Amino acid sequence: MRKWTILLFIFLCLVIWQAVSVYQDALWPKQSMEAKALERAKEKVAFAQIDRIYTYHGEEAYIVFVGKTKKGKKYVVWVPEKKGKIVIKRAESGITEAEAIAALKAERHPKKIISARLGMEKGVPLWELTYIDQYDRYSFYYVSFTDGTFLKRYSFQQ
Repeated sequence: MRKWTILLFIFLCLVIWQAVSVYQDALWPKQSMEAKALERAKEKVAFAQIDRIYTYHGEEAYIVFVGKTKKGKKYVVWVPEKKGKIVIKRAESGITEAEAIAALKAERHPKKIISARLGMEKGVPLWELTYIDQYDRYSFYYVSFTDGTFLKRYSFQQ
């Protein structure tokens, strides 16, 4: 009986080890993409601290960094996954995540807010808000980062 317990323990360790290995391999492309994007962003803005990183997949993929410089100024940097223009804005020049969510709540009255992320579509910095609406549909709501104006929305059944 003791041999079976030891063999079971060894088997479970191997299964856990393989599961962790598969998980790390699955995350590697995203981590690699973020590292490359951060290098490109640091060429434009000398970040001392990164507060948030958003990954946006729209017509084009963007990695968005929100952080502070040594002088304490807060910047938002949109880095396209492929070659392209890096967009830099002061955080104060746009609306916050809380303001974007407040606009969504005022207009659409969501049942549940799933996420909020910064992104870029056709050269326009935006907030993408994902939520469940009153009809239990998975929905997306887009507002401009600059002034919070409504850009588009769409929904589909779960």
